[in-house]
Amino acid sequence: MPNIPAAIIQQLQTATRMMQAGMFVQARPLLEQILCADPDLVQARWLLGGALLNCGDFTGAERAALAAIHLNPDTAALHALLGDALASQNRMQQAESALRHALVLDPRHVPAITSLAKVLLASGRAEDARSVIEECTSSVKATPELLLLRAQALLAGSKFSEAVSAYQQAIDAAPGNASAEIGLAVALGDSGQHVAAEAAVRGAMAKGLDTPESHFVLARSLLRMDRFDEAEAEFHRALHLRPDYFAAHTNLAEMIWMRTGNAEAASLELDATLHANPDLKTLRTLKAKLLEAAGDPQGALAELDAGLALSGDSAELHIAAAQTALKCDASRALKHAEHALKLLPETPLTLSTYGNALLASGRAEHAEALAAKILAVNPDDGLAIALQATAWRMLGDPRYRRLYDYEKFVRPGVIDTPEGWPNLPSYLDDLARELRQRHSLHTHPIGQSLRHGTQVDLVMERSQPAIRAFAQAIDGPIRRYMDAIGKGRDVLRRRNTGRYTLQGIWSVRLRSSGYHFNHFHPEGWLSSACYIQLPPAIGANGKEGWLQFGGPGFPTPPPLPPEH
Repeated sequence: MPNIPAAIIQQLQTATRMMQAGMFVQARPLLEQILCADPDLVQARWLLGGALLNCGDFTGAERAALAAIHLNPDTAALHALLGDALASQNRMQQAESALRHALVLDPRHVPAITSLAKVLLASGRAEDARSVIEECTSSVKATPELLLLRAQALLAGSKFSEAVSAYQQAIDAAPGNASAEIGLAVALGDSGQHVAAEAAVRGAMAKGLDTPESHFVLARSLLRMDRFDEAEAEFHRALHLRPDYFAAHTNLAEMIWMRTGNAEAASLELDATLHANPDLKTLRTLKAKLLEAAGDPQGALAELDAGLALSGDSAELHIAAAQTALKCDASRALKHAEHALKLLPETPLTLSTYGNALLASGRAEHAEALAAKILAVNPDDGLAIALQATAWRMLGDPRYRRLYDYEKFVRPGVIDTPEGWPNLPSYLDDLARELRQRHSLHTHPIGQSLRHGTQVDLVMERSQPAIRAFAQAIDGPIRRYMDAIGKGRDVLRRRNTGRYTLQGIWSVRLRSSGYHFNHFHPEGWLSSACYIQLPPAIGANGKEGWLQFGGPGFPTPPPLPPEH
């Protein structure tokens, strides 16, 4: 350290040792003292930024990083520090820019790689996070933390089998890593390996991992094996450790509701937590969704109004109230949506909620303009496409008919007989038997379109033989459909590459008078219902069980009945 007094060098060394020991609070005044003596000492500013970051002073850390960069703009570690400070303030786009600049300066800078992967994961960009890790670790050795982040990225990207292997790698690199062991249990469960998931999480708990997450993951494994009483006990244990654990509340309330159809029983834990902490907006929204699923939209709105009275304006509560009011009170829906738009503008959920409220209020011109604004940014936004189409229909715009060409795009078909079965009836018999075994609950889930029936998500790879073969049975019909519609410039056919990915498969079993309310799938470009087994009454009066197309999920002026 040329030209630096020996006393300052000694202080820097002391501060560095304190930082390495985690003594950030104690290091901070010493570093500030050094900088009073020498404001241009880059290393001191870098260390101070790290101390401030670890003390929770994120804006202070940002200032320290910027000051150090001003003095030495070509040091990757300084830009990495700036990225961490920005990410801690939830300024993810700026954080990504700073961290990518750090990697331009030094592509092998592991802290910047690690922080960038975290930022991308936090931004919902799992595939980008995985790509960054794999690209960078081709030239540097992957740390245990990077191996864990790669596993988390694969899990977030629904690559469950790959995630299982990745988590095992992370555990091998750092035996005893509780986060990796719990992640492995989650990946095993999501890939349908519920027995192995239970074993993994119980193994972690046997090593002393008694956390809300461990009990939650165990509960989810037990739930998927229909061991409902045990699952309920574990959800309660998770909530005992963390009373505001939203995911545990959601799963517990939904499980009790789907087992019993009793909204009051499903609300007990929610009500107790809200009584102790009445300003927990996510739990109040969950309670409202439960009441709506139970057929009580007015009770749901009262619950949300109570939350707004307690907490003042809340975008989350206004959005939930707008969505609930859509079907019963259009002016109320619009009022809530307008409040949400002022509080949280430009987010997809806010914009789609506001757009639907405009349609329900008969303001089709405004809805069409909003949809055009969204589509100018993202032409493939499924919510905006539906908003625009409905507005066009209300306005009598001829572009609607070109977009919603039922004769061209709605096609019935028969699935193929997969390998291992002599004919389609024998396959459907086996498939129906396996599916019936999966429908062990009493009523519909919360927040779905189903009413008077049960619904289960299907993990194809680890299911029974007939369920596992369903992906093969529908491959032919999907490819024949893509061939039949061909390519074009419209929103559907321009995406027809001849390849596809399954976004989701689930099974529904309807009871008497069961139905789906009108809805669409904004994350899917092709949707279909496959009827496996029908009761004798179907067809007796003409159209029981038929699909209907074109009707919105809420009333509009003028009314828009199904068209096809």
